[in-house]
Amino acid sequence: MHWVRQNEAHRKNALPRHAFTAEYSLYMAIRHHYCLCQVMNRVESFTTASWLARLELDFYPDGQVQTGPAGQTRRTNLKHQHQGPLRIQKALYPEGPALCHAIIVHPPGGIAGGDRLEVQLRSQVQSRALVTTPSAAKWYGTDWVVPATQKIEIDLEGQLEWLPQETIVFDRAQVESDITIEAAATGAMLGWDHLIFGRRASGESFTSGRFAQSLKIIFPEGLVWHDRIVLEGSDALFHSPIGLRGHHAFATVWAILAEPDAWTEPQLESVRKQSPELAWTVLHPRLLVGRLLVEPLKLKGLLEQAWSTLRPLVLGRMALQPRLWAT
Repeated sequence: MHWVRQNEAHRKNALPRHAFTAEYSLYMAIRHHYCLCQVMNRVESFTTASWLARLELDFYPDGQVQTGPAGQTRRTNLKHQHQGPLRIQKALYPEGPALCHAIIVHPPGGIAGGDRLEVQLRSQVQSRALVTTPSAAKWYGTDWVVPATQKIEIDLEGQLEWLPQETIVFDRAQVESDITIEAAATGAMLGWDHLIFGRRASGESFTSGRFAQSLKIIFPEGLVWHDRIVLEGSDALFHSPIGLRGHHAFATVWAILAEPDAWTEPQLESVRKQSPELAWTVLHPRLLVGRLLVEPLKLKGLLEQAWSTLRPLVLGRMALQPRLWAT
């Protein structure tokens, strides 16, 4: 009886059922807010640890015609703007005012998981430009699931040389790269992309990670070439006879002629004779593509040799290497 009275007294002092429900709802709301804050803190730490680097380049001809040894030409000017740690070091004219040399610098030196690089380049009609970099690009290894990304978009109406230094893909790197070139009928271009997987000299191989790259060339009639590469760490393609055949470095070279020019069989034979280390293929009357599998130390020299062969054919200009390449 004493227990019953105690129980009745407890019920009298107890909160009503609706009060318990409100208290529980408040508890769940606080718990949800705490969890949401934890998620937001993780997102905030992610966004502060990664960054966006964006660069816009616009090469355009000066309105005034200049007369020189090469005849009548227009000076090529460069207008550019940047966001984040990606910028133009300087516009140089070692070959005269008609051809602008632009050096893209990336002060951090490497790209880590979650970082984003974006380059938008416009080459206007009658402009002439050469774009290069002072040092190798480095895709660092990471434990993050979020990949580092690169997006390069080129609007080609004039003459352009896209000649960056090599790209080194570290072990555990997670990379997504997208290069798109839209070439008008007036556009002419020499470009290359050379990749080195791992750092063999330091005892590091590309045993884990993922590298995915898309390279597209679009002419007025539509897409003419789409090259896609996906390599996982320790991928069987590194040793496959239909893959890299035991190499961990390779390069792609492309040469685009302006209309109405087209690649001829004698030109192709000449290129093959002067740069026999590359496998050359005409994929479109205007487009010649070369592939190179070789040891990293030989990569740069063979690419420069191919560039020296192609430059007079594509751009009507003798090869004069930028001084930066010799440093």
